[in-house]
This record gives sequence, C-alpha cells and structure tokens, in this order.
Amino acid sequence: MAQKGGFFKYVKRAFLVNWNLLAVATAAAVAIISGQPDVVIPLAAAGELAYLAGLSSHPKFQAAMDAQEHKSERIEQSAKTTEKAEIILHSLSEEDRKSFKHLRTLCNQLRTIAQGVKGQTTNDGSIIDDLQMGSINRLLWIYLKLLYSKNALEKFFATIDEGEIKNAIQKAQKRLKALGPATPDEAPGKAKKRKSLQDTLDTSKARLENYKRAQDNHDFIELELDRLYTKISGLGEMSINRQDPNYITQEVDAVSASVEQTEKAMGELDFLTGLGSQEEGAPDLLKETGLSQILD
Repeated sequence: MAQKGGFFKYVKRAFLVNWNLLAVATAAAVAIISGQPDVVIPLAAAGELAYLAGLSSHPKFQAAMDAQEHKSERIEQSAKTTEKAEIILHSLSEEDRKSFKHLRTLCNQLRTIAQGVKGQTTNDGSIIDDLQMGSINRLLWIYLKLLYSKNALEKFFATIDEGEIKNAIQKAQKRLKALGPATPDEAPGKAKKRKSLQDTLDTSKARLENYKRAQDNHDFIELELDRLYTKISGLGEMSINRQDPNYITQEVDAVSASVEQTEKAMGELDFLTGLGSQEEGAPDLLKETGLSQILD
C-alpha cells in the first residue's frame, strides 16, 4: 500500500532506476541518429509508460522502495539521537559517566554471551543478535536518559530553597489571619492586600507542591537506575549459567516492557530536560563511535 507521497512516489522511483535512465537516454540518442524522432519517440514513450505503470504497481517493488525509505528514516533518526546522547554524556557528572560506561561494558559482554561464548551456534544468529542488540540498546538509552533526568532534577534543587518557600507560606498565612475574615463592606485597600497575600500564598503552595513532586520523581528515578543496573548485570550472569542466547532476548524484552512508568516519569520532566515522552529510536550506544571519546 502506498505510504506518504502516494502512488506517484513509486512512479518517480521507477523512473530514476539507473538502467531505466540509460534506456531513456539511449532512446533519445536513437531518435536523433535515425532522423525519425516522430517515429522513435512515440514508441519509446509508449514503452516507458508501460514500464512505469507495471513496475510502480508491483507489490515487491513498492515493498523494496518502502524498506529503503524506512531505512533512511531510521539512519536519520539514529544520527539525531546519537547527537543527543553525546550532548547528554557531556552534561553528566564524572561519576554518572563512569556508571554509564560500566553498564555499557556489561551490555557489550551480553552481546558476546549471546553470540555463544559457550560454543552455541545458530543458523539465524545475526537476526537474534539484531533483536538482542535492539532491546539492550533501548535499555541502555533509557538508563542514559534517566541519568540526565536525575542530573536535571539535582540542578533544579540547587536553585530552590525549601525553607524559604515554607517561610513565605507561613508569613502570608500569618498576615492573612491578621486581616481577619473578609466582609462584604471591606475597605478597598484592605481587599487589595488580601488579594495580594492570597496570590502569594497560592503561588508558594504550588511551588512547594512542585518541589515535593520533583523529589518524588528524583527518588523514583534513583530506584529505577539501581533496578536497571542490577537487571542488566544479572542478565549476563544468568545467561552464562543457562547457556541460552535466546534467554537474553526474552529477559531484556521483559525488562523493556517494565519501564513504561519510568518513561512516563521522564515525560513529566520535559520542562527540565527537554527529552519529551515521544517515541524515538535508540541510538547505537554499543558501537565504538564518538561516544567512546567522551567516555574515555
């Protein structure tokens, strides 16, 4: 089925096939050399239309073109997320970078185990490896974003004085109490003071609530960081004992499915991190790329 661009995009891709362009150029040359362009060109045009109509509507051709398009989109998305990963790594503390580097090393060890350090061989090993690496990459990407979210929250806490907010609440409440209850015939000046104090009180309470929610998110993220780290570390140990490459895929997928709440929590912190909660492909964090230079 045609995707964005409709049927015309398949016609365009069919026309731009190298051997078709060569055929069109050859037909044009023959028309000029023969001295009968009024005969050759209509015949060539008819053949070209038949070719374009046939190939463009062929399901296998459409599937191949869609696969190429999706591959290009994945490569482009991977480049964007890899750049984002580099920015995140630069922003982390040295301790958090070391933590990520160690976990990345563990993930690469998982790949070695999955490929059969105990001597297992499979006919579809490359497919299994791709699936495993995709799942492990996603876990590693979530872990990296969790570190960034934790870092962003800690920077946020450094700008907030909880005691100052509580003092502002107490001060506003005390002054409101001193004004007494509101009355229908209250003087305009007194009413303005009450309105200003009430606004200060409401704003301060909202700030305190936001601060406490941020603390809860920070606590949850720290727990999730520990959980993911332990899970991934344990996968390697259990895989060695089971000697089953497929076990890694099953267990990693199970862990991936369990981090939905974690991703939602990160989505709530978009105002601090800019990470958002949208779906995105994980960068290839296991390859020896520019990430290695940052981690070294």
